[in-house]
Amino acid sequence: MLLNSGVQSGDLMMPHSFALEIFISIKWGSGHDEMLPVLENFPLFGEISAGQMRKVRAQVRIRLDAWDNVHALADAQLPDPDGGEIFIYHFNSKGSLYGKTLLPFNSHEIENLTILDYTVDSEESCYLLEQMQSGEPIIRLRKINKNGDLIWCRTDFTQRDKKISRKLDSNFERLLMDEHYRLFLPATQDTGEIIQIDPVDGTLLNLCKSERSSSNVFLDARGNLVYVLYFPELNRRGFGIFNIAEHKLKTVVAGDELYGWLIYPFGVDSSSNIYVWNENAIARISFGGQVQVMASIDNIVVRSNDGMILSSQIVSIDEKILAVQVKEHSISGVLNRAELRLPEKLNPEKSGTWKLIHFDERDRYYVFGGEEPGHTGTLLVYSREGDLEETISPPEDLLPIESTLESHSKWGVDSKGRVYMPVINAQGFKVLRLIRI
Repeated sequence: MLLNSGVQSGDLMMPHSFALEIFISIKWGSGHDEMLPVLENFPLFGEISAGQMRKVRAQVRIRLDAWDNVHALADAQLPDPDGGEIFIYHFNSKGSLYGKTLLPFNSHEIENLTILDYTVDSEESCYLLEQMQSGEPIIRLRKINKNGDLIWCRTDFTQRDKKISRKLDSNFERLLMDEHYRLFLPATQDTGEIIQIDPVDGTLLNLCKSERSSSNVFLDARGNLVYVLYFPELNRRGFGIFNIAEHKLKTVVAGDELYGWLIYPFGVDSSSNIYVWNENAIARISFGGQVQVMASIDNIVVRSNDGMILSSQIVSIDEKILAVQVKEHSISGVLNRAELRLPEKLNPEKSGTWKLIHFDERDRYYVFGGEEPGHTGTLLVYSREGDLEETISPPEDLLPIESTLESHSKWGVDSKGRVYMPVINAQGFKVLRLIRI
């Protein structure tokens, strides 16, 4: 069934008030209540100037389970055979660390293996969807229990009566589990197949097919697959809800005004609202096509001494002047705003990306940007009043001060529509929660 939403730009919902709160905070380290830090080289440009290469902390990919627990995995290349251990860390619905699962790898696999996706059940067992790049790519699914033991490993799936079988291939990039422990592998390309796996032994329980599919697929609290779809025959984007029990797909074709909003979805809530990122804007889109902008954020900084939360975004003052707008947040909303004007020579055509990366104990703002292939960036230091005090180019090592909001592809959304955003800084790993007030 194909429906047209008929959404018009006038249907854009007025924004409500939202607040940021620290949901998870854990220090770097090797202790039982700490997270191992992972470093990688940056920037990864084709052209790198002398002294431009530096170390940054690897991004951390979080996943929310059906019970609103949060799980975290450092999203970097696996270490060499002599490197450190790899864990998935488990945080409960109150943000407290309650366990971590050691992931076992054979030494010959390390350099050729990528974790495409993962999910975790309520007993801390982890399910890893992996790709091995040794010759012909191999896609496999493994179950690891909370003690780090391999329970089963599959590259193809067969029903117990052996009437149906399916081999994993590059069509499968997502792994989803609902509160009833139903484990699904939805094909993210043209085949539209949906494999349901028995989590106990890895056998195939069911194989069905959706008329349309997408790499942007999520599982809502009602056990439906929610797709963000592209309709090539109409050059439009839209939505699809696949009822797994009935094997039926309902689609909605959105209007032109939603085309850009639907490029980068990152989650759904219990009402099948879709959460998206669009050029620093975070929004919620109903299945009927109404858009509610929640916030606009380029980066988030959490000050180490008092936990103050600051967000920043680049704004245009006029044709010649840009500014980094900073907001100080609390659980009750925005407490204070600052406008840090960039020097006029940094005009919009040459500006690059500028964002707040640090707020020191003297209430000074550190803004970094202008980094591009072959050119180091510039660090600008502003007073509390917004006056430019220092211009440092190239800056010294940023690792001791830099705070980074992870890419939207690493975020999560719970059943209540709260957005979980990983932030890493010199002190440790954090998850900020964006909530409606």
